[in-house]
Amino acid sequence: MVALHENHFGYKNKAERPANGPECGYGSFHQQYWLDGKIIAVGVIDILPYCVSSVYLYYDPDYSFLSLGVYSALREIAFTRQLHEKTSQLSYYYMGFYIHSCPKMRYKGQYRPSDLLCPETYIWVPIEQCLPLLDNSKYCRFNQDPQAVDEGRCKDLDRLRVLHRRSAMPYGVYKNYQEDPNEEALVLEYANLVGQKCSERMLLFRH
Repeated sequence: MVALHENHFGYKNKAERPANGPECGYGSFHQQYWLDGKIIAVGVIDILPYCVSSVYLYYDPDYSFLSLGVYSALREIAFTRQLHEKTSQLSYYYMGFYIHSCPKMRYKGQYRPSDLLCPETYIWVPIEQCLPLLDNSKYCRFNQDPQAVDEGRCKDLDRLRVLHRRSAMPYGVYKNYQEDPNEEALVLEYANLVGQKCSERMLLFRH
């Protein structure tokens, strides 16, 4: 038996329930796994507008012979498909970071079909194409198109938002106040990491 409960950890908000979302709403939840009237495992998941994100699982070690990690992943995949039937845009199951060099994390590569995100172009690539590359190098570009770039990359640094001396301003204004020759390189590195859209919505704190 599996029961779904809202997560009441202090750092989480209660579920949001927009009209076009799933009946349970968006937010953080516990999935409780019961056997013969006893909770034997609890999975923590985030239900987001486009995916179910698997956060954590803890279980009673006396029941480790049941392979509860595998079982919970399959149940979460089935749950994602169930939510997709009523909320069409919610169509992905996210297992978190895949670390090829860490034996404890490689189990995620056993679920197919599965994709990994290219760290340079932010394009999803089938894991079958990624594994041989990761066997040769801990860090590699998955997208094999040499012309491909991150479409969300920063194209206009002057529009990046900065918080300086308690005032929010575009970088185009802020750069007139700073004299550090290394400042622009640091800001550009940040902009390339977060992308154009986020750089215009977030504030980069500068002294």
